[in-house]
Amino acid sequence: MVSTVISKIISMQPNFTISENTISQFVINHAEQILTTTITALADDTKTSEASINRFCKKLGYKGFNGLKIALAQEKFYNNMIQENNPNSNNFIASITSDYRNMINSTAAMLEENTVFSAADAIRQAKNINIFSISSTSFIAKEFCFKLEMLGFCVKIYTDPLTIALKASNYSKDDLSVFIVRSIMIKDIYHAASASKERGCKNITITSIDSPKLNDLSDYKFIISDKLVADNYVSLSNNMAYLYVTDVLYGILLKKDKTLLKKKMDSDALLNSMQAIDSRELEY
Repeated sequence: MVSTVISKIISMQPNFTISENTISQFVINHAEQILTTTITALADDTKTSEASINRFCKKLGYKGFNGLKIALAQEKFYNNMIQENNPNSNNFIASITSDYRNMINSTAAMLEENTVFSAADAIRQAKNINIFSISSTSFIAKEFCFKLEMLGFCVKIYTDPLTIALKASNYSKDDLSVFIVRSIMIKDIYHAASASKERGCKNITITSIDSPKLNDLSDYKFIISDKLVADNYVSLSNNMAYLYVTDVLYGILLKKDKTLLKKKMDSDALLNSMQAIDSRELEY
């Protein structure tokens, strides 16, 4: 089962100190043991200090080691209930389905409602929207771009180093930048995000790797659950979690603004009429 706590730890690993990374690896591999151990025993097992463990827990957003234990215990209880109600847990298809379901649930648990609604407002108020992506997440960016275009927004997408670099030197103050990437610390993406902030633009980031620099560059930050926490991570894609976040933002736009909902319905009707085939054309 995918754990929100473990997802959070994995997303923040690139930002840990050496001792914090040692602690994180131990927690990832021995989550069950953490529930019954003491902070002193954990310090001995990881060859670190109690102070390092408390700093690690606070970096995750908990008040201390007990807060981490409580979060893990709550998740264990929830996951046990799910497994008891899932008689097909040994079925491979059910296992893949469970992985995807839990990745979405884990991502949802890391979303903050105020941030989601504020990001949707920023999209609605933006004069121009620039969506940046690269590699495996580029098709998600294209999907999000298409959906926003259906609502009448002025949207452009940048998915290759050259166009990303060109846009980074040509922002307008009222632009909104959306970055859909695994990590903001990709050279071209980082430069584009930095340039966007320098010119007074707002940034929305959807990534699976958290970072202190991400806090500096992002006005609205969304972290998705990484597939590495799934049982079948070798065969999975975590793109479903990225799509989930963009759909949440899109859904809020439609829910809060009836004008946008009307545009969406008109666009759907136009697409359906263009794609419909007269049944007579199929007769031989």
